[in-house]
Amino acid sequence: MLDKVAKIKAWELSLVLAGFIILNVKAIILLVMDVYRLIIPHEEKVLQGQLVLITGAGQNLGRELSLQLANFGAKLILLDINEEQNETTADMIRDAGGEAHTFTCDVSDHKSVASVGAKVRKEIGHPGYVFNNAGTYEYKPFLSHSAEDIQRLVNVNLLGNIWVTREFLGHMIQLNRGHIVCISSVLGFIGRNNVVPYCASKFGVKGMTEALAEEMRMERRSGVRVTAVHPFLISNIDDVTPNLKFPWLFEILEPSDAASRIINGVRRNQEEIFLPEKLKPFMVFSKVLPRKLRRLFGDYMEN
Repeated sequence: MLDKVAKIKAWELSLVLAGFIILNVKAIILLVMDVYRLIIPHEEKVLQGQLVLITGAGQNLGRELSLQLANFGAKLILLDINEEQNETTADMIRDAGGEAHTFTCDVSDHKSVASVGAKVRKEIGHPGYVFNNAGTYEYKPFLSHSAEDIQRLVNVNLLGNIWVTREFLGHMIQLNRGHIVCISSVLGFIGRNNVVPYCASKFGVKGMTEALAEEMRMERRSGVRVTAVHPFLISNIDDVTPNLKFPWLFEILEPSDAASRIINGVRRNQEEIFLPEKLKPFMVFSKVLPRKLRRLFGDYMEN
């Protein structure tokens, strides 16, 4: 009887060991594939003739994304709360021979998004790409934020992504084809002072994209891609001047440069895009460190 029990335990142990070995082999394969893709990236997707919807298209990064996507031959659906700025972006695209359609929309209001979504589907069609770019920003101590400041940050930065994605995801799932792109931030990875509500909203965007990508994977909708973009700082943010020991590492990008890098990453189906790209290993590594060590390294990086 004891021999039988011992044999069963030995068998169970061998199964556990075999499973552990297989797990490690798969992990090594994935790491090798990641390194391989750094050297030989995925073939870039063709954007010619694709319907692409962009929120916050009236200025800065949203305008640059719109103009550059139009240069690739995409047909643009531009959403912005500011009608005049949105039309200016559309005119720039049309003057260059591109196609652009404008809709005034407050992405923080799910009723406004639903109404515009219905118009887009009826008048233009179902977008194959959705860029959730609309966002707002406040830099000041937490207790200096009013309740209205906090509500606006969460409504625009987080709920805006959710409402717009929810509006257009269903058709992508039906076709098992499409791409959701959400502009998050490095401050969706690490928390910093004076941007507490902003960090909370961007951590939410990171969580949303990660969870949605996992949901698509579990539902075997591999054709529906989800990308989170984590910029460090784009030059249109003019109320923050970082004092960094290694400024070459933390590049401040022009909107045109940031847009170009984002589009390249989206065309290669990258799940996460860091701007600048060299930040990725530091951000990933920081997540395995205890908080005290993260603070130590963070203080060291600042002058």
